[in-house]
Amino acid sequence: MKRLEESLKEITVLNKNSMNRCQKIWNSKMKPVGSLGVMEDIVLKLAGIFENSFEDIKLKGCHIVAAADNGIIEERVSSCPVEYTRIVSEAMLNKTAAVGIMCDSLGIDLKVVDIGMKTEIKREYSNLYNMKVMNGTENFYKNPAMSVEQAVEAIENGILFIEELEGEYDIFSTGEMGIGNTTTSSAVLYSLTKSSISEVVGRGGGLSDDDFTTKKKIIFESCIKYNTFQLDTLEVLANVGGLDIAFLVGLYIGAAKNRKMILVDGFISSVAALVACRLNSLIKDYILVTHLSEEPGMKIVLKELEAKPFLDMNMRLGEGTGAVLVYPIIKSAMEVYKNMKTPQEVYNLFEKN
Repeated sequence: MKRLEESLKEITVLNKNSMNRCQKIWNSKMKPVGSLGVMEDIVLKLAGIFENSFEDIKLKGCHIVAAADNGIIEERVSSCPVEYTRIVSEAMLNKTAAVGIMCDSLGIDLKVVDIGMKTEIKREYSNLYNMKVMNGTENFYKNPAMSVEQAVEAIENGILFIEELEGEYDIFSTGEMGIGNTTTSSAVLYSLTKSSISEVVGRGGGLSDDDFTTKKKIIFESCIKYNTFQLDTLEVLANVGGLDIAFLVGLYIGAAKNRKMILVDGFISSVAALVACRLNSLIKDYILVTHLSEEPGMKIVLKELEAKPFLDMNMRLGEGTGAVLVYPIIKSAMEVYKNMKTPQEVYNLFEKN
């Protein structure tokens, strides 16, 4: 708990002076003010995070996938078997799953962290990390998913992971792999926001009508059972959350503490970001919500985070695939900012010669 408490205290505000200088430079460029929209916003955020040195950052990216199993799948809330968590995670490492292929093609380093898979990946990979807290969570319909201590351990592992990498990377992005984790994410979101169950819960990987009804019933009854609406944020995460979500929370905290930008993908990643922001609202300044998931609860998360994703690809795969697509946009935004001329510079370049 000590690492978590200290890390939350060390998060500071963005550098407004750096952002103001950046805005003046954007406004001086040969374009209508604000005409590059999100690209300008991204560079402003980078200026606030990296302060006076932001024009010199290399924008080296690292995509981190948290892999964990969820005991709640015993209740028929997923159309996929538990073995898929391990199989798909290894496929990422082999560059045969979507996010592995995408990271490889875009030159982004991929790291997969086993924070709580039920079984082990037997083969060795240089970018596979074992930070397992337990072999999957409990079935929260019967018992709390984990203890608060286990949730905190997973969060602190995420903070530690960023701390070990922060000297090498400027930007991080998050993904997850865990069968049943739209159920855990929905339960956490339902508890934190007290929104309508029908607005929070989606079909995940594609449930039948009967199983979708079961999923909503399981979440509703479990939250009533633990009275999650009256619990604090960490207690909610422990009772009905998942280890992958907890680890992602730690990544967001670690990134903010170390003044790094971190990209948020879709529904599950966004719920984890909401949990992190409930622990310290300043974390909002360091995250960039990138992709609009098709899960219905995403709209609620976005409202809570006061965020607007700028990619809408009709994707619902997970793995952080939406976030990975943003790296080229960030690089393009910085190149335009640094190399676009002012009207006077263009005049001097072409008209005087």
